[in-house]
Amino acid sequence: MRITDILVIRSLKGVGNRTLVKLIEFYHANNLKTIRELDFAKVPKLSSSITQTVEDLFASGKYDVLSLDYEKSISKWNEAGIHVLVYGSAEYPSQLNSLSDPPPLLFCKGNCDLIKYPKSIAVVGTRNNTRLGEIIAYKTVEHFSKQGFCIVSGLALGIDAIAHRAALDNHGHTVAVLVDLISIAPTNHRGLAEQILSQGGLLVSENPPGTKVIPAFFAKRDRIQAGLTRAVFAIETAIDGGTMHAVKAANSMHRKVYVPNASAAGYPDLGIEQISGTQQLVNSGIATPYTRDTYAEISLELTQLAASFEERSRETGSSL
Repeated sequence: MRITDILVIRSLKGVGNRTLVKLIEFYHANNLKTIRELDFAKVPKLSSSITQTVEDLFASGKYDVLSLDYEKSISKWNEAGIHVLVYGSAEYPSQLNSLSDPPPLLFCKGNCDLIKYPKSIAVVGTRNNTRLGEIIAYKTVEHFSKQGFCIVSGLALGIDAIAHRAALDNHGHTVAVLVDLISIAPTNHRGLAEQILSQGGLLVSENPPGTKVIPAFFAKRDRIQAGLTRAVFAIETAIDGGTMHAVKAANSMHRKVYVPNASAAGYPDLGIEQISGTQQLVNSGIATPYTRDTYAEISLELTQLAASFEERSRETGSSL
């Protein structure tokens, strides 16, 4: 299924990730050659309203107009070094197939090989971090970068930025999952984004370049951070913090979740908001507390998980 076809259908009201993935799977399962061969009425569980909307789009000739517009956009994106990966293709990261709503398209700029890098961890946390949280995040990334892990985060203020910078300082790989590849948010991290690219890292988004940045998209992108990795390290977070979106996604995919052992780390006040969420995760059994003394044990376990995943991927293949 062509990228332009997916973009056109994606622009229609009521069409979300699940619908697009369903259409892509149906398209390939039936060995279709063009979108016009796709009988939308036969796609399982596709609403009649969406079927009618697409049929009207074809009948009115608007489909061809929109398709041409998107072809021009794709050409501009390519000139800007932005590549588009389609769900189910050999280039698409099969790690994301575990999501309940994997992104149909991924827009990537930089070292695209990192998108499928099996030995990856997410290091995320609050924007309002403590000084101790900064130290823990840096030390965590320092260790795992030196062990060959790619560090995935969201380029946000606080822990995310610390994680990216720590990876860069230690000559490691890092991936930033963004809302938009053009309108970098926050704006004062545009320099950090450029540094990630210049040092062989990757910027990735599920939204077409130029998408308007809205708060809801930040929460949505967190699931991709978890999906691309073998484990999520939540350094600091409040109980209702945005970091919990990544933790929830990791838990739903049976990914490991780690948080610093607050007592061992030496927090002078265990009642502060920044670690209220991490402590709750430990108490509920969702997260495993860690210290620097358990780095080696965790590294070994995650390395073995990555090797196992890579072997399964080779056996099954990632394309539809």
